[in-house]
Amino acid sequence: MERALFLYRLENPLPQGYSRLYFGAEFCPWMFPRTPALRQALQGTRREGWHFTLATPVIYEAFLPVLRQSLVEFLPLLEDGDEVLVSDLGAIALVRDIAPHLPIVLGRALSGQKRGPRVLDLDLNTAQLDYFRRGSWYAGETAGLLAELGIGRVELDNLLQGTAPLPAGLAGSLHYPYAMVTSSRNCPFRAGSGAEGCCAPCGDVFTLTTTQHRVPLLQGGNTQFLRNDHLPENPAALGVDRLVFHPLLPR
Repeated sequence: MERALFLYRLENPLPQGYSRLYFGAEFCPWMFPRTPALRQALQGTRREGWHFTLATPVIYEAFLPVLRQSLVEFLPLLEDGDEVLVSDLGAIALVRDIAPHLPIVLGRALSGQKRGPRVLDLDLNTAQLDYFRRGSWYAGETAGLLAELGIGRVELDNLLQGTAPLPAGLAGSLHYPYAMVTSSRNCPFRAGSGAEGCCAPCGDVFTLTTTQHRVPLLQGGNTQFLRNDHLPENPAALGVDRLVFHPLLPR
């Protein structure tokens, strides 16, 4: 089982016990690091002998030129064992145009999993529970499409209700302890609509509680999460061969 660490700001020194660094942003384009920070993170992983996964966020139109320029500058530095995570299907052609040799991973923003703590309160039979443990990549037609695209890895959230085994031919990366619940292109903390970086205080995470469900939501920037510290007993049986740990609430 490969163990990976996900950061959006580099820690020095990197902690032990991992063999891959995920670096970048999944949900917030304004938090996506610029090239100097990406180079620094890559140098840190090279010193440790780790592999590197560049995480790219959901795209909005004004951010696209910024992302393109970053990829042009940074992707040629990646080597065998490195990869690019895309959180927006529109990024696939962009990455392939710049670095067709690099593996592409489909991020959990695209997983289509049934998220949210209210699932725990539903009275579900076996078939219904199985449905709520699946997502976008479980249909045979979809798995076939990914094979045609040359994509063999998908990122998954560690759902409270459990996760169904992936179809044969797909490898899964399971993110924990923070599972995405919902995200928006409109950040409640951000002023302005340009592609420049952001100085909003989204590092100040706050908790959302309600009597309608038993698990609180954690709000950070434009995305809400829940925390689930309980990993599956046998991740390999689900098609998962990589665990991705987030020491901080993702962005």
